Amino acid sequence: MPKQTRLQDVEQWLGLPSSQMGEVGVSGVACRVQEVKAGDVFVLIDEYLTYNVWQNGRVHVAEALERGAVALVVEEFLPNVAAPQIRVSNARLALATIARRFYRSPDTELALVGITGTNGKTTTTQLCAHLLRTGGGQTASMGTLGVFLNGEKLEAGEYTTDLITVTCRRLRALVDRGVTAAAMEVSSHALALDRVAELRFRVAVLTNLTRDHLDFHGTAEAYGAAKRRLFEGLGPEGVGVIHADDGAADWFASACPGRVIRYSSRGAPGAEVRAKEVECSPVGSRFRLEAGGRDYRVESRLIGRFQVDNMLAALAVLHGLGYDLKAAAEAMGEFRPVMGRMEKVALPNGATAIIDFAHNPDGLANLLENCRELTTGRIYLVFGCGGDRDRGKRPIMGRIAALGADVCWVTSDNPRMEDPDRIIADVLEGCREAGVTPRVEADRAGAIRSAYRETRAGDLLVVAGKGHEAFQLVRGETIPFSDTGVVGSLK
Repeated sequence: MPKQTRLQDVEQWLGLPSSQMGEVGVSGVACRVQEVKAGDVFVLIDEYLTYNVWQNGRVHVAEALERGAVALVVEEFLPNVAAPQIRVSNARLALATIARRFYRSPDTELALVGITGTNGKTTTTQLCAHLLRTGGGQTASMGTLGVFLNGEKLEAGEYTTDLITVTCRRLRALVDRGVTAAAMEVSSHALALDRVAELRFRVAVLTNLTRDHLDFHGTAEAYGAAKRRLFEGLGPEGVGVIHADDGAADWFASACPGRVIRYSSRGAPGAEVRAKEVECSPVGSRFRLEAGGRDYRVESRLIGRFQVDNMLAALAVLHGLGYDLKAAAEAMGEFRPVMGRMEKVALPNGATAIIDFAHNPDGLANLLENCRELTTGRIYLVFGCGGDRDRGKRPIMGRIAALGADVCWVTSDNPRMEDPDRIIADVLEGCREAGVTPRVEADRAGAIRSAYRETRAGDLLVVAGKGHEAFQLVRGETIPFSDTGVVGSLK
């Protein structure tokens, strides 16, 4: 782990002249005040310093100094502060530089894969880590579900992509444990807020690009531009892995300074990695993989056509890194479905539940399309939309649900600080546009149970929006709740 350094070293890392206080010892770097320890440099940034709560770093200066911070990194000098202050033009970029150098650039000691996209990041990240083990080394993954080493969970997740200080700490710990390759989810928020700035990715992956997070980015163009930054930051030796079936494929490919590998399951021209003869069933998927002039048979327990795309993305990563695809294709069958991602549960009445994290229009549309291929019975959908998020997607999702399911219940997701009835009303606008009147039950557990009572053998009960989450966010409170738990209690 890191050793103590000096303030003049920090100044040098930032390209600044040494100050008279340069001999001050530095033992760490922090941007969240609750993580400050004696000897740390405290970097003042405006960020979601607590999950879902935007904060200004300036308000925490006094507490940081009380906790033992020995210097501040600021964009504007603060009056009446006795501690040394290092002024920079961009505090977020300075934080990234300091964190990376303090943890001795762990990203250069392993093959780091960054995966972005509206949907599919979690499964693709875990698939990459699983398949990369066929190369013989230890591998890790980081993302929404936490930090995993060789498939075993080490830490719980909070952000999809954590602050750079946390990421660098984790990468250093993984490298010190012998990890040679790691895959991590990279969110649009993280890219816009410089949470992965300075990291050297060996491979960047685009799963897809559709509408999401417009409450933060403002426009679809800004959202796409944020994700594109991952590819713009690749070095000439980096590899861009692009979903060729996505409409934004060419735009993302043009951002890559080095090699581009396109993958496709739908026959897109120019794809180097392809899936042919795709078969999806309620028990799994199979296809013929074409890559590098060779064919491989792939069989998996993952269900749904979009999971084939996730598998292709992971296989394209290995292809780009020069791994043996025969071994990777064989290892695909050993991969267990990710919790809350097309998670299948047999129900006592002979129906089947599908629990999925789909929480945006594209995710819900793909989910319902894939579910339709998996049953000759009826689809009973339970879903809602999150509060304090993009209101514009709610009627869109209502229309998708009304047209894609046989019967749907509109319920609560994570209402956060919004009135659940208002969120539901927004969703119902889209249902009415489709000429459908859904069932409405704000209590999520009650909606799941009501939908189950109408199912029969061969039907699908599809519960969408929360996936792996074990809570609901209601009026500032985190209330224990699990879709999987409710489904498991059905009788």
